[in-house]
Amino acid sequence: MEKERKYQQSYVTPCYEINLEQFHENCDAVMQPFEKAWDGNVAYGYSVKTNHHEALMRYAADHLGWYIETVSVNEYEQARQLVPAERIIFNGPCKQERLLTVYEQGGILNLDNPTEVEQLCETVRNGAVPSEHTQVGLRINFDLEAQCPDETTAGTEVSRFGICYENGDLKRAIDQLEEAGIAIDGIHLHTSTKTRSTRVFAALAGMAVKIREEYGLSLSYVDMGGGYFGGQKVTGKPTMEEYAACICGELRKGFSPEKTTLILEPGASVIATCVNYISRVIGTRDVRGVRAVTLDGSLLHINPFMSSRIPSYEWLGDGDRQMEEVQIVSGCTCMENDRFLKLIEKKRIETGDVFVFHYAGAYTMAFNSEFILQPPRVYVVNEDR
Repeated sequence: MEKERKYQQSYVTPCYEINLEQFHENCDAVMQPFEKAWDGNVAYGYSVKTNHHEALMRYAADHLGWYIETVSVNEYEQARQLVPAERIIFNGPCKQERLLTVYEQGGILNLDNPTEVEQLCETVRNGAVPSEHTQVGLRINFDLEAQCPDETTAGTEVSRFGICYENGDLKRAIDQLEEAGIAIDGIHLHTSTKTRSTRVFAALAGMAVKIREEYGLSLSYVDMGGGYFGGQKVTGKPTMEEYAACICGELRKGFSPEKTTLILEPGASVIATCVNYISRVIGTRDVRGVRAVTLDGSLLHINPFMSSRIPSYEWLGDGDRQMEEVQIVSGCTCMENDRFLKLIEKKRIETGDVFVFHYAGAYTMAFNSEFILQPPRVYVVNEDR
């Protein structure tokens, strides 16, 4: 089998394989419906926290014209090695000294909390001058759970991100920025949800309209953040066309594409399915009627929180094998729960066989540490895409 020979002879396992052609297709699947629904005035931010590999970041910036979206000082510094300051979106609750850097050098600066608003106002009073490429926005915190019950990640607890609308903090932030002479260019509405439903995004877009009208803001951008389902078509899950229709339909009630740029920050929806994780069988044993299979990798590399889910996988081995009643496919760490799969009535797994685990691009490499194992190697294919 050609595919099997490629994995067994060319790759040092365990490893990740990034497919840039698949990444491009995933990005196109986001861009095309939103470009159509918002008359082409759409910008995109590549989410570094989802996957910080340089090949993906470079491709998004150089081939697709995307911004690089960062949420920490470390991510910002990495992005600055690849793109000019004005091509970076800086989000997150801990910007530290880079808050002033972005304001003076350019980029999209979404303020996360009242402290950041006060810090920026103080630096401006002390003489800080924005770059002509600087845009300042406010991240909004409002009771989304009340509008979409049991859909937000925080649930009935309050979200700890953004500036609260209900208690007046948002109004105070707007007043502070205006008094300091700082233009409010946009608002940021990223919210983590359990469902990723279109109802959630309709509510977020509706809130953008409400804030613009209530405070009389003239916004040059609305940043809807990420959290979309995508990368594969699954029955019952929203498509990008459905997301585009609901978001843009709501936004058109208070904004026009001619005056306001729609910003999206898709993370897992474009990154997850373009990366495979490949691991080789290094040993087997029989334990009271169960065949225990050990790989040279770890579940930590594809599921860092070891949550209960069955990964999509491909077994690359000789198909002419006897059947085994039960086989446990495990990683090579010293943790008992480092288990990939429980196979029932499947062909016997042997030493040297290769497993390819699909959809391994989101929040995997970013969580790799040196706990027991070194981070896996990374191979990139279709670099000339």
